[in-house]
Amino acid sequence: MSALLHFDAEAIRSVVDMPTCIEALRVGSLQLGPLHPRAHVSLGPSDDFLMMPAVSTAGIGVKVVNVVSSNRDRGLPLIHGFYLYCDRETGVPLATLDGSALTTLRTPAASALAADLLARPEATSLGIFGTGVQARGHLEAMLVVRPSVVKIVVCGRTKESSHAFLEDPEVKALVGDRHLLGGTPKTTGACDVVCGCTTSSEPVIPTLAVQPGAHVGLVGSYSTARREVAPDLLTRSSVFVDNRETSAAEAGDLILAAESGTWSFDDVAGDLTELCLGEAGRSSDNEITLFKSVGLAAWDLIVAGTVVKAK
Repeated sequence: MSALLHFDAEAIRSVVDMPTCIEALRVGSLQLGPLHPRAHVSLGPSDDFLMMPAVSTAGIGVKVVNVVSSNRDRGLPLIHGFYLYCDRETGVPLATLDGSALTTLRTPAASALAADLLARPEATSLGIFGTGVQARGHLEAMLVVRPSVVKIVVCGRTKESSHAFLEDPEVKALVGDRHLLGGTPKTTGACDVVCGCTTSSEPVIPTLAVQPGAHVGLVGSYSTARREVAPDLLTRSSVFVDNRETSAAEAGDLILAAESGTWSFDDVAGDLTELCLGEAGRSSDNEITLFKSVGLAAWDLIVAGTVVKAK
């Protein structure tokens, strides 16, 4: 067998940009098919080894991911991953891809797709909790679907991390002539569109800061060891998820709220497929919408297939 194609981070972004990824997920979300459970092996209180398989008519793929929280102190990325993409008919491996780069692209693209379907069209402010690669990716993706945004407020874990994010040349290039500033949890949470991109174990988005009509997107937690909002924000919001089954198994914010008895999975207003089909969505300008994502292996397969076919 000839050597497999390999797409590193630069190669992935050279063939599939953020707008293309968003549209690929918009189309692909209409035909996800059966989803396969993620295998989760704990490496410690806040560290994980994940295996995410997916199969569709377009291909077969699996992503393996290591999440090691102490990597921050080592100057290393929090997440490392690897993806194998195979032909659906023959099972023959066709390519490998940088799994971390795939996650960095598809997660904000899915959040942006949900925001495009839920956030008010006239949104002018964007609040981002977190300063890592997902925060940068969400900044890029949200500006694609809401170019009306003129102010971006960023709240990091520390003042130093916020400052480094604000001074990052790539961030400045994405922002252009928009107003970019550091904020407190209150001022960041008061924006029209709010993104939770942290691995926090305690709520970081103040419930009372979130304004009527806002849209909140959460990607930080995929187990009960992590959460970004308190249960009372869920009760104030119309809650949407990427997938009902996976969110009930992995969405820490939602599981903990359900266990407390203050919120129920019966209150989920819709999933991403229903949003794309127009079967669910925002019902009023004053409604707070909240989209909770734990990430679907099917999204990786969609984007990996898009990359391989575009080459």
